[in-house]
Amino acid sequence: MTIRISRADYLRSHPKASAWAELADATNAQMRITPGPIELEEGSFKGKRALILGAGVGGLTTAYELLFHKTGMEVTILEAQSRTGGRCLSLRTGDTLTEDKDDALFGSEPGETQVVRFEWPVGDSEPYLNAGPGRIPSAHKRLLNYLREFGVAVEVYVMNSMSNLVHMDTGPLKGKPQIYRQIDHNLRGWIAQLVHEHAAELIKTPSVAIPKNQQEALAEKLKSLMVSFGELDDEGRYAPTAGNAGFENAISRAGFDVLPGVAVGEIAEAIKLQDLLASEYWAQTRFYQPVDFLWQQTIFQPVGGMDQVQRAFARQIATLGGTVHLNSPVTSIDWDPKKREFVVQVAKIGSKETTEYRADYCFSNIAMPFLEKLLSKGLQGGGDKEGFALPFKKGLKAVYAAQARPRITAEGKYQDKFLAVTTKVGWQGDRTLWQGKLITHDHEDDLKLNTLVAPDSEEGVVPIFGGISWTSHPIVQIWYPSNGYHDRKGVLTGAYNFSQTAYEWGNKPVGQRLDLAREGARQFGKRFGNGLHDGLAIAWQNMPYIKGGWAYWQSVGKDAVKHFNILSQGTGVHDAKGKLSDPVFFVIGDQLSSLPGWQEGAIAAALNALTRMARPDLEIPYLDKLPDTRLLVEGV
Repeated sequence: MTIRISRADYLRSHPKASAWAELADATNAQMRITPGPIELEEGSFKGKRALILGAGVGGLTTAYELLFHKTGMEVTILEAQSRTGGRCLSLRTGDTLTEDKDDALFGSEPGETQVVRFEWPVGDSEPYLNAGPGRIPSAHKRLLNYLREFGVAVEVYVMNSMSNLVHMDTGPLKGKPQIYRQIDHNLRGWIAQLVHEHAAELIKTPSVAIPKNQQEALAEKLKSLMVSFGELDDEGRYAPTAGNAGFENAISRAGFDVLPGVAVGEIAEAIKLQDLLASEYWAQTRFYQPVDFLWQQTIFQPVGGMDQVQRAFARQIATLGGTVHLNSPVTSIDWDPKKREFVVQVAKIGSKETTEYRADYCFSNIAMPFLEKLLSKGLQGGGDKEGFALPFKKGLKAVYAAQARPRITAEGKYQDKFLAVTTKVGWQGDRTLWQGKLITHDHEDDLKLNTLVAPDSEEGVVPIFGGISWTSHPIVQIWYPSNGYHDRKGVLTGAYNFSQTAYEWGNKPVGQRLDLAREGARQFGKRFGNGLHDGLAIAWQNMPYIKGGWAYWQSVGKDAVKHFNILSQGTGVHDAKGKLSDPVFFVIGDQLSSLPGWQEGAIAAALNALTRMARPDLEIPYLDKLPDTRLLVEGV
């Protein structure tokens, strides 16, 4: 089943949705607000202990900052899985991947185990699939700064190549994949021609508010701009001429059918404006996602895989004296009122026994819905003078309720829970499938000589090096590798989908997901789709101890902003006399940030929590609007 919604349709049905958070200026003006993350002071927590639950990027950041600044804090991380990183996961040959059978937070049984079997030809770079985050926007300064400090090399991630393909299953352009540059530049040309023709009228549009005495001159400048913007001819027409004759007016931005070089080249025929509009390519695909702010070039990826991020953090933590306990799932979080400290129980793998840890401060990098069964009744239950602060407890309960609601309503409609669903598929294939075949020799019998031939690509004439091809098929997109261009093999992301589509995929066996992904790949050429091998599928809503891709705060309802702001402050614990301590329990991770779904968000939430711990007299700035992850992460 294909479930599509265009950005315009989504904004119409969610008129208050925004990709970005907004500060509550009026509220913040009445409070003592921190101006930003503060630098921890050396020795400021000497003799104190911190337990960090979860070794995701947020937990690792928290540990690193406490240790790097020599605060004197004893730092211990408890991680349920056999690795650090949380959703920061890169899969390599020999790795295994085991989802749970369903998306239940507790009580799920392990599903089938996949083994990564990517081939590694001699001379190739090591193949890997970024199963979680795959991109670092250049605007994410804090993450990039850590990588620079840790000596982690980065390389450019190609978000968009004009040679990428666009496939639609309905409309006049259905079936045959279109070239991204042809859609993009043909549309620019036609729009430019329309604006050029009506410049004098458009410049008088009241909403533009151009003074009357400037309108004539600026109309001429607008026409001049359109000539450059849309590659128009001297008369203001978009008139590319297909074939060799196209070189007469040099209108060639939309590309060629035969590349110039040894041959003269042939200009590609223009796509008609009526076909572009009738195709609704912008609604059928995420064609314009690459121009949204976070996806604008330049974007980066760590050399060797995104897990170099968490590996670097983990090395630093070990060097600085921190301890990470792997295979240590937390079973309960309680409070000792006499000693005024947290008591955390951890399961011993293969045993019914538990190991006890105690600490003065607790930072939970666990997805919040799990806390419903992990936090003791004494902490999250009781009256307004017991356990955590009452508003904090109400915030947690609101999140629990958002996660508990059914995916399918009584009316049969899909609705998202707090933990968003998302699935990915990875493939390996010969790079010739998308980069084109190598130059070959051909023998001309008549002339008795050998010629050097550049074989035609299956779709398009320019090889694809990086970027994303878009489709209306449920796979949504195909990511081409942005490294190792001269390697024989490459690893692609063969599907990355969300919401109802991802939910339905996650309910299918791995083999069926791979069949669907191959079907989607075939839309870009049968040879391409059939040539992919050693597929992997991951549904993050089924991953143990994680159960989702990111937080979807819109599921919490009308009081989501209020609960978010309260939870972001952390909470103290009431004593026997009903007095609330300074904050000692903090929820961290991108789930409590203005950048949910991004590693930068996890870092920001960690720094906010540390700031509250160090300066409880200052509050984290309150938000007036929360970002909508359908826009911020999924690129609707």
